[in-house]
Amino acid sequence: MNQKIFSDLKIYVDSIPVIDVHSHINGKHPAARDPKEIIFYHYIVTEMLSAGAPPEIFSKDIPFEDALRRAIPYLKLIRNTATYWCLTRILRDLYGFKEDEINEDNWKELVDRIYSKIEEKDWYKIILEKTRLKKGFLTFRFGEEIPEYDRTFYVGALRIEPLITRLSHEDIQALEKATGISINSLSRFEEALSELFKRFSECIAVTASFLPEETFEEPDKAKARGSFQKRLSGSHLDSSEMKNLRSYSMNCVLSLAEEYDWPFQIMLGVVRPVPGASPPDYAIVSYNAESLPSLCRLFHKFSSVKFDVFLANRIQSHELTVIAKNYPNVYVAGYWWYVFYPTIIDQFILERLQILPRNKINGFFSDAYVAEWTYAKACLVRRQLALTLAKMVEEEYYTMDLAKDIAADMLSRNPERLYKLEQV
Repeated sequence: MNQKIFSDLKIYVDSIPVIDVHSHINGKHPAARDPKEIIFYHYIVTEMLSAGAPPEIFSKDIPFEDALRRAIPYLKLIRNTATYWCLTRILRDLYGFKEDEINEDNWKELVDRIYSKIEEKDWYKIILEKTRLKKGFLTFRFGEEIPEYDRTFYVGALRIEPLITRLSHEDIQALEKATGISINSLSRFEEALSELFKRFSECIAVTASFLPEETFEEPDKAKARGSFQKRLSGSHLDSSEMKNLRSYSMNCVLSLAEEYDWPFQIMLGVVRPVPGASPPDYAIVSYNAESLPSLCRLFHKFSSVKFDVFLANRIQSHELTVIAKNYPNVYVAGYWWYVFYPTIIDQFILERLQILPRNKINGFFSDAYVAEWTYAKACLVRRQLALTLAKMVEEEYYTMDLAKDIAADMLSRNPERLYKLEQV
C-alpha cells in the first residue's frame, strides 16, 4: 500500500459530509443516556456471549457497573474484532479514554467520563458534527406516533414489513389504531394503508426487512380477498395463500411509494429468530435462491420506484450487484449487520465500483441506536473506503481525482440525489 496515496485520500474522505440512510436512533435523544448503550451495544454483547460470557451478566436486573466489572474478561477476548475497534473510536475520540483496554483498574474512570459528557447540553450535536453527519434517517414504526426529532440532522423512513409479510391480527389492529379506520375487508385494508402513508407524509422513504423465505409473485386479488378474510377471522393460511396475500400487500405498498415518490429500502440476508442464537438478535445470515429473482418482477413492474437494497450476507452480493446493473431503478447501499467488517466492506466496494455506474452506490448507513455508534461506524467506513480507493489508484485503475469524486458520490451526493434531500 502506497502510504501517501492512502493518507491523502483518508484526509479527503474524512472531510466529506456523510448521509446515514438507515438508523434506529431515538430522535428525541440521539446520544446515549448511559454507558450501557455504548459499551453493551448489541454487536458487542453478541461477541462477548460468543466468547463465553454468562447471559445473566446482561440482564436488566443487574446494575451496569456490576455487569461491566463481570464482563471485563470477555471484553479482553474480543479486542481483535472490528466491532471492538469501533468501540475504541468512541471511547478515545468522544470520551477521551486513552487506555488500550477496559480493565479492572480503569473501568470506573471510564464510566465517570461517559456520565460527565452525556450530561452536557446538546452533547449529541457535538457528536454529529464530529461525525460530519449531513443527514441521518430515523426509523418510524407504523404503529407508533411520529416522535420529536431534530430536523437539522434527521429525516424519517416508514418501517412497514409487518403489514406486508405477517399481517397478524395484532398488526391489523395496530393499523386500525394508527389510522382510525375499521378494517373488515381487503378494500378497507387498502384504504388504511393509504391513510397511513398520508399520516407519515413527512417521511422520505419506506423501509422493510424480508426473511429469505418471503418471496413474491404476481398476486391474484380474488384469492387475496379470501385469504385476508381468513386472516381477520384468525384462521391459518397455508404457504400458497400467505405468498399471494404478501404479494398483494407488497403491490399496494409499492403503488403508494410510487404515488408519494418515496424510494423503497429493502433489507435482505438474515433469518430470525433462530433458537439458541445469541440474544438480543437471535439471527444468522441466510439466503434463498428465489429471493432476488422474485424481487426482480417487482423492480420491473414498479420501474418508477427507486429501490435501495441492503445486504447482511456476502453470498448474494454479486447477484444483487448484477441486478442493480440491469435495473436502472435498483441501487445498493452500505454494509448491513453481519457484513460490517473491513474485509467484506472492501469486497463490496470493489465489486460494486467495478460493475456499476458510480451513481448507483450509497456508501454508508449505520444501523446505529445511539449517535456514538453512528460516529464509530462512519470512522470504519471512511477508513476502509480510503484504503480500497487507494488500492485502485495505486493499481492505476483510477486517478486520484476520480477516486475523490467517487468517495464524495458514495458518502454524500448519491444518497442526497436518490432521496431528494436537497428538497428537505
